[in-house]
Amino acid sequence: MQRYFITSEYFHKDHAYLTGQDFHHLKNVMRQRVGDEVVILNESGKAFLSKIESIGDHEARINFVQELPNLHQNSHLVIAQALIKRERFEWVLEKATELGMFALIPTAFERSIIKIEADNEPKKLLRYQTIVKEAAEQSRRFEIPVVLPVVKVNQLDFNQYDKILICFEGASEEDALVHLAKTLNASQKILVIVGPEGGISPQELAFLQSKGGIICSLGKRIVRSETAALVVLSYLNTLWEC
Repeated sequence: MQRYFITSEYFHKDHAYLTGQDFHHLKNVMRQRVGDEVVILNESGKAFLSKIESIGDHEARINFVQELPNLHQNSHLVIAQALIKRERFEWVLEKATELGMFALIPTAFERSIIKIEADNEPKKLLRYQTIVKEAAEQSRRFEIPVVLPVVKVNQLDFNQYDKILICFEGASEEDALVHLAKTLNASQKILVIVGPEGGISPQELAFLQSKGGIICSLGKRIVRSETAALVVLSYLNTLWEC
């Protein structure tokens, strides 16, 4: 059943209005009709089984039928993902959303080749937020992850996290995720730091460790930057959702 996230201005006590791209998708892509059922979600993470009441030229009115329970355990996993090539970065956004990330911070490292110019950042962030919204709808999430503004690695706000994991290819087996996971739980605020293809520099590694970061090995194989966060999310979700 199709799901749509509605902002507060279009969300009311017993109904909501679908406009813009969501309205276009409902009417012209899905070709839904009056009486069809959809799921409507608000910004607070509440979901409602709903029926289409009317479809106009520019908006559709959707009436709520019943509230749906959220059976997923919410976690607070934030990914500080290095800037990498556009296709790979957007792939991370989509797949990390499917795997339950709370937020993603596009992060510039010393060895980052990809740059986002300040005047182009708003356009990029809008596209990123659209990607995670669509992925959240497809994967039946009750909330949309947040994509935060681009920062340099030394500008990350480390103080708000309970645990900081540094995905590092030079980590020993003693620092394996399978061991570190025993010290983590879904109620903690966890920051997962993923460097660029060139790796995290020694200076950055020392800085991150001085901020409480824990080196984390993802196994014997070396994975690409766009794969690292997904390994962490997949493993922790397996532990916490089963």
